[in-house]
Amino acid sequence: MSEEKDLKGQEENRETDAGFESKGQEMPGTAGQNERTPGKRKGWRKQTADPKKAGEEKDTAASPGGPLVREKARWRVIRFMLYFLMMFMLIAGLSAKWVTDEWGDLSLDEVMFTITQPLKGTDSGIIWGYIGYCIVGPVVLLAVLLAIYHLFLMPKQPPKGKKQKKDGKAIRAAAELSSEKEEAIRKDYAKKNTKARRLIRRFLLPAVTVAAVVFGSIQIGRIWNKLGIGQRIASMGEKSTYIEDNYVDPATTTLTFPEKKRNLIYIFLESMEMSYSDRDSGGLFDESLIPELTELAKDTNNIDFAGKDQSTKLDGGNALKYSTWTMAGMWAATSGLPLKIPIEINGVGTNFMNTQDSFFPNLTCLGDILSKEGYTMEMMFGSDATFGGRRLCFTEHGNFNFDDWKLYTTNGTLPSDYKVWWGFEDTKLFEYAKNKLTELGNSGKPFDFTMLTVDTHYPEGYKDTGYEEVFPDQYKNVIHLSDKQVAEFVKWIQQQDWYDNTTVVISGDHPTMNKEICAGASYDYRRKVYTCYLNSAVKPVRDDYREFATIDNFPTTLAALGVKIDGDRLGMGTNLFSDKDTLIEKDGLDYVNTELMKSSDWMDEQSNLKKVTADIHYGEYDPETSTITYTIDNVTSDKVEGFRASLHMYGYTVNGSDYVSWTDSTEIKPGVFQIVIKIPTEQAFDGRIKIQPHCMIDGVRGIHIDTHYYHLKYDAGGGNAESYQCDKYGAELKPDAWYKRAFDWAKGLFSKN
Repeated sequence: MSEEKDLKGQEENRETDAGFESKGQEMPGTAGQNERTPGKRKGWRKQTADPKKAGEEKDTAASPGGPLVREKARWRVIRFMLYFLMMFMLIAGLSAKWVTDEWGDLSLDEVMFTITQPLKGTDSGIIWGYIGYCIVGPVVLLAVLLAIYHLFLMPKQPPKGKKQKKDGKAIRAAAELSSEKEEAIRKDYAKKNTKARRLIRRFLLPAVTVAAVVFGSIQIGRIWNKLGIGQRIASMGEKSTYIEDNYVDPATTTLTFPEKKRNLIYIFLESMEMSYSDRDSGGLFDESLIPELTELAKDTNNIDFAGKDQSTKLDGGNALKYSTWTMAGMWAATSGLPLKIPIEINGVGTNFMNTQDSFFPNLTCLGDILSKEGYTMEMMFGSDATFGGRRLCFTEHGNFNFDDWKLYTTNGTLPSDYKVWWGFEDTKLFEYAKNKLTELGNSGKPFDFTMLTVDTHYPEGYKDTGYEEVFPDQYKNVIHLSDKQVAEFVKWIQQQDWYDNTTVVISGDHPTMNKEICAGASYDYRRKVYTCYLNSAVKPVRDDYREFATIDNFPTTLAALGVKIDGDRLGMGTNLFSDKDTLIEKDGLDYVNTELMKSSDWMDEQSNLKKVTADIHYGEYDPETSTITYTIDNVTSDKVEGFRASLHMYGYTVNGSDYVSWTDSTEIKPGVFQIVIKIPTEQAFDGRIKIQPHCMIDGVRGIHIDTHYYHLKYDAGGGNAESYQCDKYGAELKPDAWYKRAFDWAKGLFSKN
């Protein structure tokens, strides 16, 4: 009978909670009391006098003298996996929501093109906005959960004992505990092992993780549909000849200019839509954000292709796929084509257009035509013309002179360190434009003056001089101010002596990426860019409300200059002054976009994109100077003027993050660049480092041309250094076999001959 009581007492004292398992350490003085063979454990439980009581005791504290054991490692692993899954899905979901909520109508290619462009010239507020929206919240939630679990829910763990061999097996012996430490652990356990806390401990983290997974899945699903990723994946396997079939080559089309050539002023307005007008005029607002531009378009002396509805309703251009960001919008309007380029060649991204030697070199665009006809070509930006490939494109097509932020901060017009927003504000842009136009107008030669505003850029625009609180939010007020600035600028143009022989085209570059401002749009509402032609040499033949795209501006602009176009089509665009149907009117907007999303061998061929390569000679780590030196030569692009190398040291933390640095190259002789990377040695280090040399073109960082790894190990101060070159997994790189070296030598020998 006493033996049964003893067994019952021992069984009730066994600790089986998630934090205290029954198998492990024992308190001093209890060694041997609970020894049993593994095979007896299950049977011993069955001998419990009161099974119901035993079940209740499963999650309660051990009685005095009972064993204290640590939580099994698998529970820690499970919690870590739940934390990781929660963070991943929250950040992914918030990122997806941020993109869809903030950028509005965008395409996958717009995202891909934009994020692969160098950050030089961009607004840092966008980056910090993303961090605040997508990163801070999940991090705070993680910190709160960790605090709740470790301060209020998880019992303190007894210290680990040392592992010992027993019967050929490694077991962990009990750690020695003072009576005070033992009592503190037991009290903490008893405090945190109430029924309520056990329930919270078991279900809080899984519940939050499930909620994060549901949230993330919904948001990822939204952006999947919004960007048409599924359609893009499906279309990747489909090829289309739609672009090629509908392309009219300007180089082989007869273009007849008037005897007296007209000047062209082309004003691209950043993110300007006809949607900003009032509802009666075809917009989305009770009160127009752009009253001046609305009246300008309604003026029957001007043309927006609304036909007989012009005096009451605005018309505008649809932005087709691959035409919905600034560079793509300007390209569409001047080439009649979408900016459709392959995402990568041989696994290396191509979207850094500034690393290319050419920009669709075999195509003929508006700038090419006017330049050939003797026009003076000028282009003005309030930002760096290099951004997005604009300098390359319009140097290739028109050989424009660029009046941009970079020029004005180097020629003394602006202080060298001057920068607001993307460069300089539109107030200065219009002032500089007047000065340049006065100079061009007095030259006696026909000119093409193209400019791009910037104050109305996503997300909230820039508060320029004259900003007023007319509407409840900043972006609307910035648009309203831009409306006034453009109208004043147009009035100034119309007062100049040379205006009679000048055509002005005003067009948005693309719909805004700020989704909130157009949140009131119905599902079937078409958001179009603002379009207006002033002082055109011809009038439209048709008087119906036209459905057109920004690609139609290419031939239409030439027609407005009085140029006669054989066939009234150029590129994929249609002369809107003619009686010809546009592609949208002929095939429908959805069909055109669907065909554009499919692969086009013709467009890939025309893009002429080339992977930038070079010979890179990596040196070994020098422990004396704590440096790695390597050289780069035989660069395949003449645009590359140097390199900037990134260094990423995995596990070498500074201010809580991995150490990252940038090092510029030195041209040690023509075409040969040397980079000396300094390795920090203030801390001991044993791990991988990653080096990536990036091309520098016109002072802007472009795509990296290689990725290389080293494994470094040294003490604090750099002593006892060991190093070797490795792959991305840390495996040491072996020298090439003799026959491969011989083959490379022979190949190089013959290539020289």
